[in-house]
Amino acid sequence: MWSWIKIPIELYKSKFTIIDMKNEKILHADDSFIARDGFKSLIEAYGSEDEHELIGQAASKEEVEQLIEEGLQPTVAFIDNKMPHEGDGEKAAQIIRKLSPETIIISLSADTDVTFGDHNLTKKMAGQELIDFITSIKH
Repeated sequence: MWSWIKIPIELYKSKFTIIDMKNEKILHADDSFIARDGFKSLIEAYGSEDEHELIGQAASKEEVEQLIEEGLQPTVAFIDNKMPHEGDGEKAAQIIRKLSPETIIISLSADTDVTFGDHNLTKKMAGQELIDFITSIKH
């Protein structure tokens, strides 16, 4: 069984060079309330030192589109692959790339073969590991 909070570091598939980054403005999209609430708690508990901020959450690709169209400007977007259907995450990523091309997309999935993001993570990471990953993103 996969735990959505644990992401093995060796599964990172990154198009970006890694350096220390602070003050990330984060959008998280997942159809699971428990996942969204847990992600929010992780950012609040571990991300304040690096001044990371969760600025938006969405439960569907339609909500992602609405937030971006209303002017939300995330620097990083964590997008679940299934919201609630397979491929909805990839569609949400396409919307973000079109409306906010500077936003880095992180795909989240229980499957290791999901690769629609600029970084692609499985849902298996401890809280501090997630914050360390966020802090390591280069723009």
